Amino acid sequence: MIESQVRALFMEIADGEPDPPRVDTELAHRRGRARLRWRRASLAGTPVLAAAAVVAIVVAGAPFRPGTGPVAGGPTAPRQFSPLVPYLSFGWLPAGNSLVWGGTSRQDVWVTGAHKLESPISWSVSVDAAGKCHLTARATELSCSTTAQKGNPIKITGRAPAVRGQRAYWAGPYLVWQYARNGWAELLLPEEYRGSPRKPVYLLPMYRREAVKIAAHIRYGAATPPLLFPVQLTHLPSRWRVTSLTYLPYAGVLRVRTYSLGAGPPNLGADGGLVYETGLPWFTIDPATRRTNRCYAEPHRSIREIINGYRVVVTHQPFGRLDLCAGKADGLSLYILEFGPHPAFSTADIFGHHMRLLGANPANWTRKPIG
Repeated sequence: MIESQVRALFMEIADGEPDPPRVDTELAHRRGRARLRWRRASLAGTPVLAAAAVVAIVVAGAPFRPGTGPVAGGPTAPRQFSPLVPYLSFGWLPAGNSLVWGGTSRQDVWVTGAHKLESPISWSVSVDAAGKCHLTARATELSCSTTAQKGNPIKITGRAPAVRGQRAYWAGPYLVWQYARNGWAELLLPEEYRGSPRKPVYLLPMYRREAVKIAAHIRYGAATPPLLFPVQLTHLPSRWRVTSLTYLPYAGVLRVRTYSLGAGPPNLGADGGLVYETGLPWFTIDPATRRTNRCYAEPHRSIREIINGYRVVVTHQPFGRLDLCAGKADGLSLYILEFGPHPAFSTADIFGHHMRLLGANPANWTRKPIG
């Protein structure tokens, strides 16, 4: 499946899901992680006038010179990340900002900071595993091989101040730097437009200074609040593992909101760090509220059922996708999704026979998603 097909597929997913349960966090996710990945395609083909504006900023400052060689000392970037460990965290953010969203996968990890989840001004930082990204010989592009980045290199537009003594570059709305040997990081600056004529705020000196300061204070591998799951899966094949997830700060912990399972190399594509594997489930879990407890039945596609005493809606979607929605299940709102004509377990089987609901109280949640 080519990238354009994958992107269209996930746009269909987002458009097809009910707005009330998911609008807040999905909007923030798109502004953060999805922009960080998918926007590279348009960045690579930026119109000439926009590119000229960026070049003018570079020329007005320090001259752009190719960087030096790889980091000579210090730690090497991890070969892969544990999806159950938030390797990345903020050490400093501008006043009033804090962590609002984060995600982990085996290939990369990311965090987003802002005043609040829906804020138009946000800071998204991502780091890639060892060897996933490489600076070209003339320091004109950062080319990456991760699923969502492949074929969309970051166009370098100028040198940036060093980050902890290591080389760094401006790349349109990005600040990129080498955070460890064989490992690169990217920070997406706010892209809101201000002033007359309207200019993207990432070109303003104040935001560039703040970006460099954020990058300099990023913590790698430092202790964070625990990742907790409001459900636990049981009696699954031994090879099944959590491959990627997103989380939100919640009552002093990091609440896992979405996660996917895998049994091997992913074979369908990626949506901002969430890797979907054909035939295996993907989950969205929220506390049940007025905004999250509604499930929508689609004519000729949906079946209403009662499983373990809970009302659910099972829907057969296009592209071989099967959904299950449980709006009120022990204080939780759950959404289970699968792709592929031959899943190992149906979404109804997962919900009815392979899932322990742990309620809405974080004291009862688990760090172990598969029991």
